[in-house]
Amino acid sequence: MPSKNTRRISASAWLAVAGLVFLWPQNAYSQEGFRAWVGLYNPAHLGWLENENRITELCADAIALAECYAQNLGPRLSFYSLHQAPNASSPRLGEIIVVAVPGRALSAHFRPAGTSQLNSFTPDLFLQDWGYGPYFHQTVSAAQQNWFQLPMGPWEDAVWLHRESEAEQSSLIELRAGDFIEMAGSSFYVVDAEPDALDLRAEQPGDHWCEEGDPPPIEAVEPNSFTRADLIDSQGHLSFQLKYLKGC
Repeated sequence: MPSKNTRRISASAWLAVAGLVFLWPQNAYSQEGFRAWVGLYNPAHLGWLENENRITELCADAIALAECYAQNLGPRLSFYSLHQAPNASSPRLGEIIVVAVPGRALSAHFRPAGTSQLNSFTPDLFLQDWGYGPYFHQTVSAAQQNWFQLPMGPWEDAVWLHRESEAEQSSLIELRAGDFIEMAGSSFYVVDAEPDALDLRAEQPGDHWCEEGDPPPIEAVEPNSFTRADLIDSQGHLSFQLKYLKGC
């Protein structure tokens, strides 16, 4: 497992590495990204997942070895309140509980307000291997400063999540020109991105070249435009996935 997190590499970077220069016309496209997913994890707890690989080091000087192992390999929980509106004084509708278990990645659970019931769910954008990304994110339908609206499911209606720290806020993933997505069994290249719209064209072999030699040239193709409404399901979750989560 890589020890350093990696982010997806844009098509332009791959083309530059391959020695092929391909530039869109200067200032032809917007610079704002498409709001897609926000992380449900606490960055401070990501290191906890690595304890299994570091247990010998962590317990090297421990007198009570069994106790040291239990302390460093046990679950660590994070709690995130969900509100009806983007302010802490609005009704609290429940909470997301994220459990970090060393060597076993993260898991997410929803507990409605006033109950002890736990509903486990898999985030919309998820990769078991936390060495990449990490990818443990839920669809964002709206945003106000450091508040993010999550569409319904597994909660009964849309809710608002507050991300407190700068590190938590930076877990927001925005799609930009050069990114790749998979939708309805097909792969697409992001030509242009705005907060609530994407211009897409079909991915071409030369967009993300991982083979030896020069990539094939990029064919000029007119992109198709999609609004956010075109890109979500009946509950408001994005109907596509980010591609190349592990690079090549």
